[in-house]
Amino acid sequence: MGCEFVSEPCIVSESVPEYGRGYFCSSSGTRGCSADHTHKLACSMIDYSLRYPPNPPPPAFQYFSDPNVGGPRQADFCPVFGSTYGGNEASELDCRVSGNSPSLNLYSEVFGKDSMCVETSTGEGRCYPVQCIYDERVVKIQIRGEWESCDYDFQEKSLSSTTGFLGGTVYCPRLSSACPDLFCPKNCAGAGICNFDSIVNDTLRPSCECFDETDTSLGCSNTITNDGKYLQDSSNLKNSYSETWLDPLLAIFIDDPEYWSDASWGWAAALFTLLLLLVFCICSSFWPTGGNSKGQRKR
Repeated sequence: MGCEFVSEPCIVSESVPEYGRGYFCSSSGTRGCSADHTHKLACSMIDYSLRYPPNPPPPAFQYFSDPNVGGPRQADFCPVFGSTYGGNEASELDCRVSGNSPSLNLYSEVFGKDSMCVETSTGEGRCYPVQCIYDERVVKIQIRGEWESCDYDFQEKSLSSTTGFLGGTVYCPRLSSACPDLFCPKNCAGAGICNFDSIVNDTLRPSCECFDETDTSLGCSNTITNDGKYLQDSSNLKNSYSETWLDPLLAIFIDDPEYWSDASWGWAAALFTLLLLLVFCICSSFWPTGGNSKGQRKR
């Protein structure tokens, strides 16, 4: 994170500085992700004047114009993403639990063991499959069946109406936070030292300098145990997103017709047919009935 994260304030001019992005927040209405990217959480802001007895943060930890407002005491009163919202328990906001997928999935989220929470422009963290690629030293995010490569922290990835029902932007996570073993894996396995000033592809990427110069592995070890999220290369990436029967129907009301799939056109034809039948039934109720039936007594 760098020295600024430790030595400088977490909130500057009531805003989150760049070195604190992804960890701190500055408004109680903000929603984002937990520091380890496992949960969707809201900003933890506390008004200490409402406590009894009132006990505002010490002057050194007052980051806002209102001296009574701040984050949890355990975080030096820095507001962090640590509160649940929407009446949900923390377990119901866990991206790793497949059963937490919303019934109306407008942002094409995927919940599962390899999913992580990432920041978006929708005002809420979203869950997508994430993989850490050793050979390429990048993070890859799957957005509606397409794997997007994150080459640097907070890189922007578009979530347009052609790849999801509602548009927006997905921001790549801080690489060292999402995939810490890409940087000096396994602490260089005790067989080297971590050079935190190493530059790779014009980007700061801490790398292992192995004591054995013939060892060219990333972590000074030719045998690294993978846990499922880490892959050696991107050739084995799988598509975790599966379209539901409701997706092409919703697309009729959200997407432009030029983006409709064959299934969406089928739904449109079915709805049009139903509309014609409804109009026919309504009109038929106003048609005049026939004359007296045969044999009916006349008065």
